[in-house]
Amino acid sequence: MDRETEYNTELTKIYHTNYVRNSRAICVLWGIFTVCYAILNIVCFIQPQWIGDTGAGAAGFFGLYRYCLLSNNNEFSCQGDFFDSNKYLNKSFHAAAVLVGLSALLFLICCLCLLLFLFLNTATTLRICAWIQTLAAIFMFLGCVIFPNGWDNDIITGVCGNNNRIYDMGYCGIRWAYILAIVLIFDAAILAILAFVLAAKQAKLLPEVYKKLEKCKYEISL
Repeated sequence: MDRETEYNTELTKIYHTNYVRNSRAICVLWGIFTVCYAILNIVCFIQPQWIGDTGAGAAGFFGLYRYCLLSNNNEFSCQGDFFDSNKYLNKSFHAAAVLVGLSALLFLICCLCLLLFLFLNTATTLRICAWIQTLAAIFMFLGCVIFPNGWDNDIITGVCGNNNRIYDMGYCGIRWAYILAIVLIFDAAILAILAFVLAAKQAKLLPEVYKKLEKCKYEISL
């Protein structure tokens, strides 16, 4: 009986050690992906390569708050300032820039929240980050949806042709920054779901392991 109880105790300890090691490894990967996402979100936010010409009209490309047009000396001249509302092409671009900017800011806050692992339990920290990432995914989605609402601007018409209108870019095409923004919507949602799952596992399985340890210790004492 004693040998069997001792075996169960050791087995439970091994199970607990392996669980904690695997859980920490997944949390570390999740944290790395969160930091990478924040960097990509910032790149997507500041790049003006959301839509641009395809060679059919004038040369130029447009972002959330900056746009670049080909000048007379065959060089691109860029204009736009995120903090100056008068330099936005229209209100739709302004709203999209604010939403995508908030998404980037939320993920930066989420990166800072990783420090909470030092002060709070893992499950609580993961839940906080999961809700932040969920909100960031919603903001990114809204920004990508609202952005095409401003494609009927006169300056965009000069590059994309006279047949462009809301949600129709005419002769222009989607550039890599807009594609990246769409991909980041799903990435943020996946990171949030993973954080919720990890938090649930932390809250559910660890107490069961401790119960098994306590049960084995009680049997040993008898």
